[in-house]
Parts: sequence; structure tokens; C-alpha cells
Amino acid sequence: MREKNTDILIIGAGASALACGAELAPKAKEQNKKIILLEAQKVCARKILISGNGRCNFTNAAAAPCKYYGDKTFITEILKQFPPAACLKFFDKLGLKYISENGRYFPIAGKASAVKECFLNWLENYGVQILENQTATEIKHKSNLWEVKTQDTIYTAKYLVLACGSKAYPQAGGTELGYMLARQVGHKIKMPAPALFGFDLQEKKALIRIAGIKMQARVWLEKHPQNKQTDEILFTTRGVNGNNILTLSRNAQAGSKLFIDFLPQFSAEDLHKYLTQRASNLPNLKTKALLSGILPDSLINLLIDFAHLRKNNKLIELNPSNFAKIEETLKAWPFTVAGIRPFEEAYSAAGGVLTSEVDAKTLHSKCAENLFIIGELLDVDAFCGGFSLHFAFATGISAAKNIGDKLCKI
Repeated sequence: MREKNTDILIIGAGASALACGAELAPKAKEQNKKIILLEAQKVCARKILISGNGRCNFTNAAAAPCKYYGDKTFITEILKQFPPAACLKFFDKLGLKYISENGRYFPIAGKASAVKECFLNWLENYGVQILENQTATEIKHKSNLWEVKTQDTIYTAKYLVLACGSKAYPQAGGTELGYMLARQVGHKIKMPAPALFGFDLQEKKALIRIAGIKMQARVWLEKHPQNKQTDEILFTTRGVNGNNILTLSRNAQAGSKLFIDFLPQFSAEDLHKYLTQRASNLPNLKTKALLSGILPDSLINLLIDFAHLRKNNKLIELNPSNFAKIEETLKAWPFTVAGIRPFEEAYSAAGGVLTSEVDAKTLHSKCAENLFIIGELLDVDAFCGGFSLHFAFATGISAAKNIGDKLCKI
């Protein structure tokens, strides 16, 4: 086994790890301290590269505790220290140029690689090392130093940061490594579960008819009616996907009822007024004409069958119960979730290191000295839309600031 000494060792080289290293780098160089990031994969930052459909939605102007699942007191403290404005200022410092799309921020280059390159350039400039293909297998604290074993090296460091991410999306580096290492020093883990995944639906015959439809819709789960999400959805022969669907997914299970409002632009009253007025204006046209122009044809045809209407009936023949059924279906069409998808199809994970065992202001472990736990390894997950990355950056930077303060006192 080789031996290598450093001052700050970060296990992981994803979003939270890179943010931690970048924030800490100038102060570490000033204090003549060394930083090393250990990456188990062949390439670092793979989840950054796939985020935002390859564009990297790195923060959101709406980042607030209500966009996250987990201990709200813990989350509130994290976001108070690092609101969206602070995130933009941080990336300004790194030299990233970006644009806003309805409050979602993306690099102006249009590629997630721009975010990764900003990090790598900054870290290289300050002499921070990223060592890839280094999988930590054991950590222990002795003689006031952390000792970390990989497959071929023993590293020692004064400060250790666990930034290993979650087990979600293993094809981009998701692993259980962080949970294992945290357990080695006494931390408890809430069992991870897939989050941010599309829904498989039971209504396969219906899906065949509407596959390919992409449109704005409001969605919610029957057992969580207060959590309604409006965004673009996409139907496939398998089910339905979209940012709003991903946001609901962590509360879904096989048999969950999913409701879809296909016309969120209309209130129930406005929709009733619109449909009755349209029928009055076009009394001699067939049923399909009632919704022509505001819904895709394949969806209209499915609705006619679902509502047990006759396609050849004229609009003048529709009765109040017909209108009621159409309106009820359009505003809350029920589908049934066939089952949750595996970690291989989930972009995030619910569960992780209990936040009650981590200081929210500093991200310092309450179980071990000079240990920090950050990012997706923690028991916090988020809505879709840049919120997860924002949290990763926030925790990494908070930890870095605390370590930096400690360096100044040595």
C-alpha cells in the first residue's frame, strides 16, 4: 500500500464535492494546505453532465424549504446560508455565464460540461488534485488524523468530507459507498428509496393511443392532493414522464392513483362556461368538435370513449351529465401507477445519513471529529428543477467555509 498525506480529503468528485473544493481552494492555498478529491469512477462529475437533459439546471430562483423533502429546520438553515442569489454569485466567481428560463438557471453554452469545466479550471488553478479510480473502502480516525484506505493507497488528512452521493442512477456513478463509510463512524442511515423517476401506468391500452403527446398539465397523487405540480408531461407506451411527474415520484407506489388536469389554464367554472358556450355556438357539429383546437385529437378520442359518449352525436344532444363527465375527466383524469422504477431509472434517492446527526450550520458530523457530510448522501431530496444541485452546492460551500475557518485558527 502506498501512503499519501494531505490536509483536506474529500471522498467524491460530484456536485457537492466540487463546490466544497472550489470554495475552500483559495483559503487552503493561502494557508499552504493541500486538498485532494477521491473519485471512485473513471470520470468525475458524471451526474452533473446528465442533469437538466444534458444542459445542467444548476439552481432555481424558487429554491426554498417547500421544494425539499426532509427535516425542514435543517433545510431552512442550509438555504438561509446559501440562497439562489448566493449560488449565482458563486458561479460568477468561477466564470460561468448563464441564462434564466422561468427561474431555472442553465449555462449559456447550453451544455452541462460548461459547469464541470468551470470547476475543473478553478481547482487546477489552485492546485487541488482530483484522483480518479480511487475507491475508499475504510475510514477511521486516530491520532487526530483521518485515515482512508482505497484499493492501493492509504491517505491521511486532518479534515475529511464525505461527498459520495446516493445510490441513484448507478450508470452515472451512483453507489452505496457513502452509506457504508458513514456507518463505519457510527452514523445511522435512513433506507434509501428511488426518487425522481417517471411513472409506469396500468392503462396500457389507453397509453398506446396517446403515446407521444406532450403538453402542459397539472398532476397530483390521490394521497397527497396538496402537492399539485404543473409542467409539461410526455406520454409513452409505458407511462408518463416530465419534471412534475418526477417531483411526485418519491411518494408513489404500486397502485397509487395519479390524477391529471389536462387543462390547468381553466378553472372548473371557466371550463364549464367555455364548453357550454361552444356547444351552443356549434350545435350541429359532432362531439369531437367540443374540444378541437385545445386538445390533441388522440386525447379527445380517448376522452370520448372514457366518458362513454357517442362520437357521432351532435353537440346539441349533450346533456348536463355529459358535460359534467367531460369536465370532471379533463380536470382530474385518474390513472394508476403500475410500480416504482428501480435505482437505475431514478435520478435521485430519498433517504440517507440522518440529518439529526449533522450540524446544519457547518455540515460537521455529530458522531466524529473533523468529519463533514454533504450533498445527496444526506437524508434530503428535492423537487425536479435544479433544486437538488442547489442543495449539493449549498452544503459543499457551507462545509468549506467551516473548514476554512478552522484552517485560519491552526
